[in-house]
Amino acid sequence: MPLENYCIVLFPVLGGRRLFLMTVKNTWLGFVHLLKERDLLPVIAFSFSRSSLETLAKSLSSVDLTSTNEKQLINKFFSLTTSCLRKCDRKLASVRFIRDLTKRGLAVHHAGMLPVLKETVELLFRMGLVKILFATETFSTGVNMPARCVVFTSIDKFDGQMIRPLSSSEYTQMAGRAGRRGLDAKGYVIILVSSIGRSLKSSVTGLPTENVLRSVILGTQTRLVSQFKVTYSMILNLHRSSSLTPRDVMKRSFMEAASHRWETEQRQRLSFLNKKLDETTTPISSNKSSNDFNQTSAINSVSAFAENSDDLFESLFVYLDVRVNCPYNGIECCDSISAYYQLCYRYRQLTQSLICTLSTKYERYLQNIFCPGRVILLQVTMKQSVWLVPGVIINYYWKTKKKDGKDQLLFHAILWKLPTNLLDSSTFVNKKQEEESETLAIVGSNNKISTAPVDEDKHSWFNCEYDEIEEKILRNIEDSCDTQWTETPVPPHLVPVFMPSSLEDGYARLTLQSILPDDSLFRICDRIVTFENKSNLNDDGSLKSNMNISDRLFHSIKQHQTVVTLRKTSSNLLDDNNEHYFSILNDVNLALFNSVNPPQHNSSFHVIYKTLSDNVPKQVDIIKELKADKIDEEDVRLFDEYSTISDQLTNPLSISDTTTLTSNLLKCPNLLQHLNRFHQTIRRKLTIKRIESNLADYQLQLSKEYTGRLNVLKELGFIDSATQSYCLSFKGFFACELTKKEVVLTQLLLDGFIDNLLAPEIAAVLSVFANEIRTYDFSAEKKSSIYLKELVNSIDCINSTTNYVCNNDLDLIPRHLLPVFKRILICAYKLETLQRFHNLSDPYLECRFDLRLVPLVYKWAKGYSFSATIAKCDLPEGLLVKSLLQLDELIRHIIGACRQFGKHVLGLKMCEAKNLIYRDIVCSPSLYVLKGIKSAKDD
Repeated sequence: MPLENYCIVLFPVLGGRRLFLMTVKNTWLGFVHLLKERDLLPVIAFSFSRSSLETLAKSLSSVDLTSTNEKQLINKFFSLTTSCLRKCDRKLASVRFIRDLTKRGLAVHHAGMLPVLKETVELLFRMGLVKILFATETFSTGVNMPARCVVFTSIDKFDGQMIRPLSSSEYTQMAGRAGRRGLDAKGYVIILVSSIGRSLKSSVTGLPTENVLRSVILGTQTRLVSQFKVTYSMILNLHRSSSLTPRDVMKRSFMEAASHRWETEQRQRLSFLNKKLDETTTPISSNKSSNDFNQTSAINSVSAFAENSDDLFESLFVYLDVRVNCPYNGIECCDSISAYYQLCYRYRQLTQSLICTLSTKYERYLQNIFCPGRVILLQVTMKQSVWLVPGVIINYYWKTKKKDGKDQLLFHAILWKLPTNLLDSSTFVNKKQEEESETLAIVGSNNKISTAPVDEDKHSWFNCEYDEIEEKILRNIEDSCDTQWTETPVPPHLVPVFMPSSLEDGYARLTLQSILPDDSLFRICDRIVTFENKSNLNDDGSLKSNMNISDRLFHSIKQHQTVVTLRKTSSNLLDDNNEHYFSILNDVNLALFNSVNPPQHNSSFHVIYKTLSDNVPKQVDIIKELKADKIDEEDVRLFDEYSTISDQLTNPLSISDTTTLTSNLLKCPNLLQHLNRFHQTIRRKLTIKRIESNLADYQLQLSKEYTGRLNVLKELGFIDSATQSYCLSFKGFFACELTKKEVVLTQLLLDGFIDNLLAPEIAAVLSVFANEIRTYDFSAEKKSSIYLKELVNSIDCINSTTNYVCNNDLDLIPRHLLPVFKRILICAYKLETLQRFHNLSDPYLECRFDLRLVPLVYKWAKGYSFSATIAKCDLPEGLLVKSLLQLDELIRHIIGACRQFGKHVLGLKMCEAKNLIYRDIVCSPSLYVLKGIKSAKDD
C-alpha cells in the first residue's frame, strides 16, 4: 500500500539532561496533538533502546487518549490477565506502570518486559484500546499487528558493534506495519529527525541527507547470510544416527549452496570436455609413443627442454597419452603432428625468451636490434583468424604491468590496417594442387568478399571446430591460472599474409599501432628501411631541426592518420603528394611490399591474401647486430636456436625433404586445422586436470571446524576413536540428551559435582548453563584465554582471606557455592585450551558463563516471590523469566538422560530442583491460549 512520508524537523536543544527531556516532552505533546488532528491513530512508534521507550512514555504523563468506557474495558481486561500473578507480584513497579499507561491509551513493548505484560499490551493494541504504542523492532517481526501510522523516532541503531543507519530490509519490515487491511486506504510513515545522529544529518539543513534516506528507504535488500554452525550436539547426534553424516548436513546447508552449485557446474564441465576429448582422440598404448623426436635436431631440443620443465602445459603434449585424429581422416600425419606442434610451441617460447633476455640483460644494446626502420613480421588476430602482417619499427618503450608491476617492452610500429569486415575462418579455402599449397581470399574494391570455387564446408581455413561454449570453459580456467597459451602456435609459413593489391592501397592503409612483441612478433628481419636525405619541414614549410629518424616516422604517420580521418568528413583536402611526409611513408610502404611479395599492379582485385613467398626477408643475425661487449653462452644458444627454428618454420614444407616428419605432414589434408585440433586437445587436457585438481582440493567451508570439534570429542572420550565408524561412548550418548554446553555439563554431571548439593543450590549452579550469552556481549577481557584462570585465582583468594577484592562476576555468588563453581571453571578452562589447540573459531563461546543470575535463581528456588527476587536488581524482569524457563527446559533434558541411563539418584535431585523452579509466573500459560482471555477479547 502507498506510504506518505511526513518529515517533522525538530532540533534538539543543548543545555543538559533536564532541558533535553523538556524538549522531548514538548515535542511529543505537540506531535500527539498532530496525530489526533490528522486522524492518524493508532500509531506504532519504533525506537531502538528500551530506556528511550520508557522515557518517551513517561514524558506523556498528561496525555489521555481513551474514553471512560475504554478505561473500564482496559481496567477489567488488565485485572483478568494479571490474575495469574501473586498479589505481591501485581504490585511490581512495571505492572503498575503498564496499567497506568494502558488506561490512557499508551503502552510500551520490548523484550525486557514480563511475558504476561507483553501479551496484555499486544491484545489491547489489537482490540484498538492502545492508541500509541512505543515498541522496539521486535514488535514488527512475527506479530501481525498493523496500525494506521508508523513513526520512526530515529533511523540509526546500535547493532552490538557500532551505530549505523537502518538497513532497507529493517526499514521495510517496520514501515510495512503502516496501514490496516480493510480499514485504511493508505498507510503513513513519519520520520522524526530530532533523535537522529549527527553523522546522518546535513550540517546545513539539519535533516538526514538524501543519500542516507535513499539507502534506508530505497536501498537493496539485505543479503541473506547463513548462520549455520557446527556444534558438538550436532556432531554427537549425527554420529548416533546412521542415516546422515555431519558432512551430508553441512553440504545441504544454505552456507554451502553456492559451493554446491560450483561443484555441480565443474562436474558438468568435466563431463563435457571428456566427451569432446573422446570424439577427437584415440587412446594409445603405454609402450608406444605418439611423438617422434628423432626427426630433426630442433625437435630433439624441444624434447630435452620439456623433460626439464615444470610447465604442466608442456608436459601434457610431450607425454601425451592419446593420438590426435586428423580432422579430415588423415593417417600418416597423426604420427608426426605432435613433434611438429612441439616445434611450433618451442618457437613461440623462444620468441618470448628472446624478448625477455634482450630487454633485461642487453637493454643498452636494444637500439641495435630494434632500431627505427627495422622490418618485422607480426601476427595479427582478427576474429578467429590469424594473419601475418609486415611492419616497420618506429621506437620501443616500457610500460608497467597492472598485475605484477613489472615493466614490459612494447613497440610503436607502422603497418597495414586490416579490413574491418575481414571474414572469419569459414571463408578461407585451402587449395591443394599436387606439390604446392596456396591460401587465397579476395576482397573487392567495394569491400565485398569473393572466393575461389572450392568446397568450403570441407576445407575451412583455421578452426572449423570452434565451439563457443567450450571456448568459454577453457578461457575461464586459463584466465584463473594466468596462462598465455590460448592461441594456437601457428608456423609462419602456414599463416596467410595480408597484402594490398597496389602501392596506393597500401599507402592508404598505413597506420600506427602499439605492439607487444611477446604475443605478436613472428620474425625480426635483417632489412632496415633507408630514407632519402630530404629536408625536415614543418607544416608551414619551415625547416625543423633536431628530428631523428624515429621522430620523423612518428610525426609522418600521425600526420597521415589525421589526413585520413579528415578525408572521411571532407573531400576538399590536398592530396598526400603535396605533404612533406609523403616520401617517408612511401619508403615505408614500399619496404612492406618488398618484405612479403612484389607489388601486383595488374590484379583485378583490391586485396589479395596469400602465403609467404620465397623472397621473405631473412632472420637478423642477433649476435652480430647486437654488438654487445660480452654475450653469455646460454644466450648464444638461445639466439642460435631461435634462428634455426625460425628458418625451419618460415620456409614451406618441401617434398624434396625426405624425412619422415616432412613426408607425413605433407600428406595431411589440412595441416593448419590439424595443428589447431592438437592445440585444442592440449587445452582440454590442461583444463580437465585443473578442474580435477580443484575438485580434489574442494572442501566444505566448515570442514576444519568439524574436524577440530571431532578431535576434541575424541580426546575427551565422547567418541571412541578406536572404531572406524567413530561410535559414541557412554559420555557421548549422555551428552546427546542435553542441548546446551553439553560437553562441560556432561563431564561435570558424570563426575558427581552436584551430588552433595541441595535442590535450590543445584538450580542456582545449573543456571549458568541455561542462560545464553550473545557474542557481542563479550568484552575483550572475557575473550582472553586467561579469563577463566583469573576467575579461579579469584575464588582461591576469596576462600583464603576475609578481606578481598574479587572479580565483579563473583561478588553475588553465595560463598558456599564457590568451590562448585571452581570445578566448573577448571573444566571449562581445559575445554577452551583444547579448542584453541585445534584452532576452533570462537573457542571461548562454549566456556563462558553468565554468573549474574546465580543469586536470583537461588532466591527463587528457595521460595521467594518474584517481586522479592527481582528487588534491588537492575536485570530486566523479562530476562529473568526467560532464563528460568530455559533452566526448566535444561533440567527436563537432564532428567530424561538420567532415566535413560540409570542415574536414578541424580534424576530425583533434578526433579526436586525442577519443582522449585517451575512455579507461579514461570509456569503461567500464554494469554493467547486461555479461554477466559479469548472471550473477554471477543467481547
